Amino acid sequence: MTTIVDFDDLKTMLGLKKTSFTDYPDLELIADQVHADLESYVGRKLDVIGKKTESGITVGIVEHINITNLPITEVSSVIIDGDTLTSADYIINNYGITLTAKNLGSWSITSKGGFKSIPEEIYRAELSQIVYEYQNKNNLAATNFTNDGGSTQLPGFVILRHVKDMLAKYIHVDKMGY
Repeated sequence: MTTIVDFDDLKTMLGLKKTSFTDYPDLELIADQVHADLESYVGRKLDVIGKKTESGITVGIVEHINITNLPITEVSSVIIDGDTLTSADYIINNYGITLTAKNLGSWSITSKGGFKSIPEEIYRAELSQIVYEYQNKNNLAATNFTNDGGSTQLPGFVILRHVKDMLAKYIHVDKMGY
């Protein structure tokens, strides 16, 4: 279970009767998928503080390495092309590290980062998106939906506009196209 949303809040919002996610496997699946979708949208982890190792391969000269475990509280190792760097070889910045000497090739960074507590906007954004997707789970792929009560147009598999607005200030610089 990866969602940050408490089941009791979903139970209240959706008028559910049972007591846990395991009683609603489709809700559990949707909640986990929404969490992953929102992390993908903002380009960073949306979790409380934890340790994570990220790695990649760079081509050419590299000065900055951006990671997703933000905000960074500690970096325990940085390895470039198999060489372990010391803390004098890099500076922790808002989105990862800046190397004091330009390096290239494969890299691995183990860091501790994340939120001390989940910001209210992130929690509400995820709650809202889960509720929307659960309520519309049978129609999410449709763009037009008609029943006895009339017709409506659903946005399909998209992150809701107000959810994007709530997450805007948490979008990683890599997702901003700078």
